[in-house]
Amino acid sequence: MIILDRKNNEPLYMQIYAQIKEEILNGIIKEGQVLTGSRGLAGILGVSRNTVNSAYGQLAAEGYIIPQKGIGYTAAKVPELTVSRERPVQARLKQAMPVERKQPDILYDLTNSSQTSDLFPKRFWKRCTLECLDMLENEARISSCQDKQGELYLRKNLLSYLQRIRGVSCDEDQIIITCGIQQSLDYLCRLFPPGRQTILMEEPGFHKAAAVFSNNNINVQKVPVDEHGIVVSKLPRVSDACAVYSTPSHQFPTGVTLSAGRRYELLEWAQKNDAFIMEDDFDSEFRYYSKPIPALQSIDRDDRVIYLGTFSKALSPSVRMGYMILPPKLLKAYFHRFENYNSTVPLLNQYVIARLIETGQYDRHVRRLNHIFRRRLERFSEELADVKDRIEISGNGTGQYFLLKFAGQADQNELIRKALERGVKVYPTMQFWQEKAACPPNSLFLGFAKISLEDIPDCVERLRAAWKEWI
Repeated sequence: MIILDRKNNEPLYMQIYAQIKEEILNGIIKEGQVLTGSRGLAGILGVSRNTVNSAYGQLAAEGYIIPQKGIGYTAAKVPELTVSRERPVQARLKQAMPVERKQPDILYDLTNSSQTSDLFPKRFWKRCTLECLDMLENEARISSCQDKQGELYLRKNLLSYLQRIRGVSCDEDQIIITCGIQQSLDYLCRLFPPGRQTILMEEPGFHKAAAVFSNNNINVQKVPVDEHGIVVSKLPRVSDACAVYSTPSHQFPTGVTLSAGRRYELLEWAQKNDAFIMEDDFDSEFRYYSKPIPALQSIDRDDRVIYLGTFSKALSPSVRMGYMILPPKLLKAYFHRFENYNSTVPLLNQYVIARLIETGQYDRHVRRLNHIFRRRLERFSEELADVKDRIEISGNGTGQYFLLKFAGQADQNELIRKALERGVKVYPTMQFWQEKAACPPNSLFLGFAKISLEDIPDCVERLRAAWKEWI
């Protein structure tokens, strides 16, 4: 029996459709049974014949009923499915989702994964968007499919920028535009030969890169880092190592810069072992007291460096756009492997960023960010200056974060909990270590991209109150 609820917002034809479908699935309407004609059912239900026809049409489209000439519709054969009716889908979904613990209200989130909204170049972005819409319309590109490498307009302008700022040496055909560092790494994992499935990685290092390698069933082996960067002499002798993942210009998370001598040692190691170096140059543009150091790729003469970059740090994490520069040997493998792929990066966003670079607005924006971030870092240092014998700020005037190390015994989980009670969210360093036991328990990760300059004194005052036992 079909019962219609006319107060329900669901269309009447969908109510008819759903109830007939349910009866077929439950075996109430048997296979081959003739359904009531549309005129007759419309009269019984007090609806128009078109409403019934719409319901029957949907059922027929999905294969639940079959039109029979001269008869009407008959029920189709539908395999029986064992369906648990003990819990609704919401309950099953809730069980699958991670448990979220209620946290205190957060006034200051000291992350480096987000930024204060005033940092986004809204005025320039809006202007360039309008200009690029006209450009795309004039080029008849606004509704076109994109090549897998990304737009040539962006690749040409990006190449010019990287040559000037980072000393990168390549051709625009070597540049691949991606949705960010993790997609770049995901692509790379599919380019390495099956017999070489080990990647060497800095310890500590970028945990989200390690997650990509792990999800691609790549074996990860750790290499220690000291005050001069990755210790090249400690690179393990692994015959199936395809690459080493490194952040030479600003090691994540320690902040150290790979020394010149070790840069050449690393290149020599890659050549001798027929391996690649994945150079993640994630925030090299942000140096507050010196000029940016040229990329490792700029001194590579044997095509061993895979250069990785992102726009997320300079523009916004929500832009989700990055790029990689492939050596010729890997570029050939890329074209073969991803022959039938299209770019997943929005065309308009590629044009907008290309236009920002072309007009010089991107350079001006980066200079502005350097000024803002330098002042924020200095303000944190000033506010903590009187406790520097109990807290060490680790950083070399680069990036959007610093590490805090307490002089005495401390547990980072306890420090994080106490800070949260005061409305400040700080982050553990444990996540950056594969060997958790090796992580100093008295260290924390603090970003300053998402806190305004004027809020820093109040934030530090809250941290002082939270950590009075340790400082």
